[in-house]
Amino acid sequence: MSPLSDLPDLIRQVTRPGLFWGIARIGEEGRLFPEEAAHVARAVPARRAEFLAGRIAARRALAQLGYKTPPLPAGPDRAPLWPAGVSGSISHSAGAAIAVVGDSTRHPLLGVDIEPAEPLPVALIAEICRPEEIADRPAGDRPMLARRLFSAKEALYKAQYPRSRTVFGFHGLTVDLHSGEARFPPHPETAGFAPDSRQALRLAQTAGPRLILSLGLAPD
Repeated sequence: MSPLSDLPDLIRQVTRPGLFWGIARIGEEGRLFPEEAAHVARAVPARRAEFLAGRIAARRALAQLGYKTPPLPAGPDRAPLWPAGVSGSISHSAGAAIAVVGDSTRHPLLGVDIEPAEPLPVALIAEICRPEEIADRPAGDRPMLARRLFSAKEALYKAQYPRSRTVFGFHGLTVDLHSGEARFPPHPETAGFAPDSRQALRLAQTAGPRLILSLGLAPD
């Protein structure tokens, strides 16, 4: 079965009122607006297919907010430029693309990530996880935990980026998967954040047999 078949059930487990979702298959037929196509004009075919699927998924989500197939060009930082008053996020993995959108007044911060439900290579664990995030877990459990933390931090990074406009590494966030809370610990890469960019974030995450889905949100 395709990972796409997992997504509707995973979405139901993490979604919140006022959020709208779109799903697309990578390789699906579709077209890009000229301002979108310009962003991937020099990209390899696989990247263009991912980009197209992400835009198809985003337009399906936006249609539920009343938008009729608007172009979604990318900004200089490669983040999608959503319509005024809309927050949104796109992710793709394992042959699938997913998008989530909402009214920016109700959902000012949104980030989504999908990852294969596979253990992370051991060599990458220290790069992704802060020591306190894995210290109480047996060594054999850490690769799968690290994959979930990787997905969580990708979603949370996307959620906070429109506010901070700051690029930082995985150790700039600490995530409690049990409570669904993420905080910015003391870290050189986030030391200059404005106070409103340092607020704790919320995480909703679930996993199926093939995919992990993570949703980053503004605090309640």
